[in-house]
Amino acid sequence: MNQAYYSGISGVMTYQQGLDVVSDNIANVNTVGFKGSTAEFADLLTQSLGSIGKTPTSNDIGLGSRLQSTTVQMQNGSLLPSERFNDLAISGNGWFGVASGKETYYTRAGNFVFDTYQQIAGDKNSSVARLTTTDGKYVTGTMLTNYAYESAFDYGDKTVNGTTGAYVVNNPTNAAELKGVASQGKLEFPTRLAYPVEPTKKAQFFGNLPPDHQTHTISADVISGNNDRNRLKLTFTQSAVQPSTGIAWDVTATVTSNDGSIVYDTQSGQAIFDGSGGLSSCTIKSMNNDGQQVAVDLGSSFNGVISVDGLAASGSSRSDGVSGGVLTKYGINSNGVIVADFSNGRQSAIGRIAIYHFQNDQGLNRIGDTEFQESSGSGKPLFWTDKSGNVITGAIVNSGQLENSNVHLDVGLTDMIIMQRAYQANAKIITTGDELVQKALQMHR
Repeated sequence: MNQAYYSGISGVMTYQQGLDVVSDNIANVNTVGFKGSTAEFADLLTQSLGSIGKTPTSNDIGLGSRLQSTTVQMQNGSLLPSERFNDLAISGNGWFGVASGKETYYTRAGNFVFDTYQQIAGDKNSSVARLTTTDGKYVTGTMLTNYAYESAFDYGDKTVNGTTGAYVVNNPTNAAELKGVASQGKLEFPTRLAYPVEPTKKAQFFGNLPPDHQTHTISADVISGNNDRNRLKLTFTQSAVQPSTGIAWDVTATVTSNDGSIVYDTQSGQAIFDGSGGLSSCTIKSMNNDGQQVAVDLGSSFNGVISVDGLAASGSSRSDGVSGGVLTKYGINSNGVIVADFSNGRQSAIGRIAIYHFQNDQGLNRIGDTEFQESSGSGKPLFWTDKSGNVITGAIVNSGQLENSNVHLDVGLTDMIIMQRAYQANAKIITTGDELVQKALQMHR
């Protein structure tokens, strides 16, 4: 009779705890990055009764139940669209790392924000925005060393605010490799980032100069070291004295500012074409573009400028070099690489968000705020690698989206009803046992 009491009481306590788990799930049905839990039960104790004879069955009576564990539901939640690139969601396995002091925590909630500080005290142009959680923990990852602060750099607003200074990319790249797990640090986004000018070093010319005694011109844009887009123009006039075979053209080359108001260089030379119209030689080799030498390449033979009768006059050019640009926006790609977009149409990676993995995600300790900590059961955080040993994300990072709670409300409500019925049934055990005891006492009197 007492055993029924104990079983009923343990059942009431067990299903109260189960209801606590279910209610926590339901309370967080719309919490970003929340992972629901499942209550798992086990029997408490059993008592062996004496048996008579050699029976093939046991003769035990159970003494109740207990909450054995709560396991975290690791399936992904649905993705919610966001208008902010710094809102992130992970599709697949993995965790964001967030740090406070010497402690690192792990979360699936990617509703990150920025805080701003000046790397050089008193210099507002040295400001960087650090990616953080809403409660101030820093999101971790690897920052590249392909940019540096230059206090004398004119960001294009010196005439407006009278100051200079900006971070300048010195090695544009599309790749960003993660350092080791222990070397991950704060992610910082420079608020003033510039793409440096890459002066033109070579201009290539193409086209046909039919021997029609007309003047023909071919032009190319060339970038100066001062970030000016200048004009390199070649003017072709059929030479007065022609070779015995082929054709000769006098060439006048000029480099001017784009509006033609400034002349940086003028040279005269001659281009010789063989009897079939292919280029044999050109005496103009390079031009001065406001202090930067630009190689003039008309090609050779039929690869470049030709002079063939019967073909229409044509001309085109191609030159290297990139105009300088300033930051227009940041983005984060599916591998977690932080990419800066510039006004000149170029891009460069400056860092990468770390995605951590564990041998046993179920072993992580839940500490609240949708955050977890490593434990002896989870093992140390690690990065996944490919067959070549290169670090890979192991998941897709979605920028402009958030992962919603993976709790399904319909399942939660069903679980709540089950817990309620089980609780009521165990409470009934207690009242029934009490009635039986009362009956037994009445029989004794």
